[in-house]
Amino acid sequence: MDHLQWCRDRLLVPGNPLTASLLFVRADTRDQILAVRTVVSELAALVQAEADESVTSAKLGWWRQALRQGAAHPALMALEHSGAARTVSPEAFIQLLDTIGQDLARPRFEQFEQLSAHCRGLGGEAARLEALLDRPDGATSGAAIDIGAAGYLLKIVRDLGLDARVGRWLVPLDLQAQFQVGRIDAAEGKGGPGWDGLVRTLVERAVRAGATGAQEVGRQHPHLAICWALDRRLAVQLARRPREVLERRLLPAHFGNVWTAWRAARKISKG
Repeated sequence: MDHLQWCRDRLLVPGNPLTASLLFVRADTRDQILAVRTVVSELAALVQAEADESVTSAKLGWWRQALRQGAAHPALMALEHSGAARTVSPEAFIQLLDTIGQDLARPRFEQFEQLSAHCRGLGGEAARLEALLDRPDGATSGAAIDIGAAGYLLKIVRDLGLDARVGRWLVPLDLQAQFQVGRIDAAEGKGGPGWDGLVRTLVERAVRAGATGAQEVGRQHPHLAICWALDRRLAVQLARRPREVLERRLLPAHFGNVWTAWRAARKISKG
């Protein structure tokens, strides 16, 4: 089996911004980034709102053992074959796996700060792992976490309507009270000024947080910078059409993503 091709088939599919962002990174790091991203994707897919908790718990246990002791999983093999494991060992994913496992309790947040911490533990940690490919010393981990957490928050906003219909609702109570919007409203597709305000507020906070990290990333983590440019594109669409979030998952068009990724890469090369 070609393990890297397995990763390509898994992730480089229509709608995934990686199909655009990976076009503009060095060939010698492309497969390493893909391998790291695939392991992250496999772990993130373990927790689904409709899944049986006992089955999910068993899968988490399998992955915990596989990360510590090794296993012939295609994503882990790709990590080795790409050379990524030299700087991002399988054991490095344990902290991310533990955070993902906390989702078994279907977290609820009272304050936005708790949601922000949740995003840092998932999206931020995933970005930190990728950043180790460029800086094994972890010197720029803070900026990577900021960008990854902001991008993860935008994806939560993108999926609010779909998640609400399967019983998953991560909007903090303080924002629910401020905008008078609850899960049932989202599940039933009830839009209005309150919904628009909720979506735009979350998007604004994500963009503000991500911009802080983007200022420090620059040439040190070109792929993360390109990914942030794509996330910014998603943010614009979410803020412009908040009520569409109730009906479907907004996915920016591929050709627009390629154009955005090219512009970001060009800016990095000139900077």
